[in-house]
Amino acid sequence: MKKEWTLPTLAWLAAAGGFALRAWELAEAYDPLSRRMAYPCPATGLLWALAAVLTAAVFFLCRGMGKNTPEHWFYDPSTGGTTLTTCAGFVLMAAGGLGLYSLMHSYRTDTLAMLTYLCCLVGGAATVAYAALVHRGQHTAVLPLPLMAICIAFVVWLVASYQQHARQPVTALFVWQMLAGVCIVLATYHLITLSMGRGSAPRTAALSLLSIPLTGISLADGLTLPFTLVSLSAMLLLTAQSRMLRAAFGAPRPERMPAGAEETENDRTATEE
Repeated sequence: MKKEWTLPTLAWLAAAGGFALRAWELAEAYDPLSRRMAYPCPATGLLWALAAVLTAAVFFLCRGMGKNTPEHWFYDPSTGGTTLTTCAGFVLMAAGGLGLYSLMHSYRTDTLAMLTYLCCLVGGAATVAYAALVHRGQHTAVLPLPLMAICIAFVVWLVASYQQHARQPVTALFVWQMLAGVCIVLATYHLITLSMGRGSAPRTAALSLLSIPLTGISLADGLTLPFTLVSLSAMLLLTAQSRMLRAAFGAPRPERMPAGAEETENDRTATEE
């Protein structure tokens, strides 16, 4: 396995373990009649211990990145990272489409939900466009625009997710959804700052990696299908982004030859022959 895929793979394994612990916790401690959690529960302590260890580990492992320019942060010629980002875009658009379809066939009006699904459609299209720009190595002034659209989609989704639980007095029933959503928003926000030549690449990589297991834990809560797809889209996108920061996990970007240098080199070789 290539080095740049090691940490994202470990993050997915942690997500699977966190999902199992959360499912165990809900099976043991949750009372569906009273809609309350019964404590103490062994799975609860293990779950929070896992989250604490993961947080410390990812920030430690992502410290001290090398290159510090956008042309190195947003460079990924591999098909693997581009495919993941593109799939994330289509999954996000599918979430928006399914959400709008369900609203059209319901007898209630939910303005925030409609806005969320519309933002998912726009954010999904922006994710596909962003994947194309990164794969072509086109770091331009327009790169922050698709990232902003993606971040806005996740922000609106987080607000809608919180509204669903706003009247729920037991925060333990939705705390992991909120933690995962906040981490996803922070990771995409830091990607925007990196695309502008600012921010912290180690912090961005750490937040991207941490979002994966936190989202895996939240999926055990039984989200609606559109919100589940949004979560999976975020996991795919941030997996690709953590791998893309090659200054931390892979070989640095090769230096490009100046314009016209390649033709000059070819002419010199032909003359020598």
